[in-house]
Amino acid sequence: MPIPYRRILFATDLSETSLQAWPHAVALAEKFGAELLVATVIEEPYAFADSGNYSLLLKSLQEIRPSIEGRLLELAKKAPPAVRARAAVLESHQVARALLDHAAKEKCDVIVAATHGRGGVQRLLLGSVAEKLVRIATIPVFVLPSTEPR
Repeated sequence: MPIPYRRILFATDLSETSLQAWPHAVALAEKFGAELLVATVIEEPYAFADSGNYSLLLKSLQEIRPSIEGRLLELAKKAPPAVRARAAVLESHQVARALLDHAAKEKCDVIVAATHGRGGVQRLLLGSVAEKLVRIATIPVFVLPSTEPR
C-alpha cells in the first residue's frame, strides 16, 4: 500500500541546480493527488553586514522580494492543471530550519529538494541545506543530486 502524500514541499533557491528537482516534485504530486508547496528562503543578512551596512542589506532584500515572489509564482503556475500549487517566500538566517518550520506549519508529508553537490571546503564553508534537511527533518526528504559536472 503506497504512503499517501497529501502535501509536498518543494524547496528551491531558484537556481538551475535546485530546479532539477522540480519534475520529481511534480511527478510525486501528480501520483498522489497531493498539493505542491513551492518555497524559497531569503536569507536575512545578520551574518553578512556590520551594524552600519545592515540597514542597506535589509533594504536591498526588501526590494528584491517582489522579483523572487514573481519567479516562485511563475514556477507554481507551471504545475499541471491536476496539481494544486502554492508559493511561499520565507525569510530567515537559518534556511533549513525555515523550510522545516514551514513544512510543519503546512503539515507537509515530504520535502523534495536538490543538492548543489558541493564538497570539501565549499561545503564546509557554505554548509549544505539539503544535508541539514535530511539530518533534522521529522518527515521524509527526497534529495536529488545535481546533474551538473563537478
